[in-house]
Amino acid sequence: MKNKFLFYAAVFALLLLSGCGGTQVYAERTVFALGTDVSVRVYDMREKEANLVIEKALARLYEIEATASAKMSESELYYVNQNAYEGDVFISDELFFLLKEGLFYSELTGGAFDIALGGVIELWEAGIERGQGIPSDDEIAAALENSGFEYLVLNENEQTVRFLKSGLKINLGAFAKGYAADEMKRVLLQNGTKNAVLNLGGDIITIGDKDGGGWLIGLADPLEAGEICAKLRIFDQAVVTSGNYERYFIYENKRYHHIIDRKTGYPSESGAISATIITESAMTADALSTALFVGGGDLIEILSDVGYILIEEDMRFTFSEDINIEFDS
Repeated sequence: MKNKFLFYAAVFALLLLSGCGGTQVYAERTVFALGTDVSVRVYDMREKEANLVIEKALARLYEIEATASAKMSESELYYVNQNAYEGDVFISDELFFLLKEGLFYSELTGGAFDIALGGVIELWEAGIERGQGIPSDDEIAAALENSGFEYLVLNENEQTVRFLKSGLKINLGAFAKGYAADEMKRVLLQNGTKNAVLNLGGDIITIGDKDGGGWLIGLADPLEAGEICAKLRIFDQAVVTSGNYERYFIYENKRYHHIIDRKTGYPSESGAISATIITESAMTADALSTALFVGGGDLIEILSDVGYILIEEDMRFTFSEDINIEFDS
């Protein structure tokens, strides 16, 4: 199996191109959580005060990780994945909210975004990380048989969750990351932050409007590493991109990326190479960017309340009229 794999580190699809005018950055912290680098940059605040505010936001991040991580053996979600087929499992307010919202977006997108593909995702990750090759068709079929949001049952009155398939596993992935971004923003706002940027593995959410000029965000070129194909100007919003160039590997001369299509159990081949959502909530943006990438142009009709950019294999752009986008000449 040696030399058949080429691994590539994660590539951020979005880059902050400008800070907050000429204002000094008083505090910035970067940590690792939810499987990615998380950075918080606070402006317009004294350094000591800003550091205290950032610590509160990071504490909230760690709380969410302890609830929603599919990999941490001590997390609440991990316990659910191990026990919810055997009977109803009582869950916290926070996890119930995440699962309820996850089911909403899974249903809205017809499964293009699906929170219950954990078994399929684990299958791919196990083979890649251990150098065992890609999963076989039979392995994928078996994992798909025990996957799908329709086999996840929530009881709102009892605040419980139950699985209808023995191998079902929830993986909230970037959805939890988006929720964490929203919650960290809420904490920063509650503590007086006027201008800030949070970057969770390339998912960007902003506070304020950069002294009226907005935050300038670069959209990575899916075909040219290190290049930017467009710029977005956002105001107190989140912007999230799903792309086939962010996390991938090459096996026997074929590229495999990390975004799984539940219809096949394989990385999506919708023709999309980049899908970006711009809206107020990073959680919403994470769910819909995944769905747009998997569903391609067929999903655009459900995106009336958010800004979007879809880039297809021939670098053809489709985007909503309400976004502030600039193309390099």
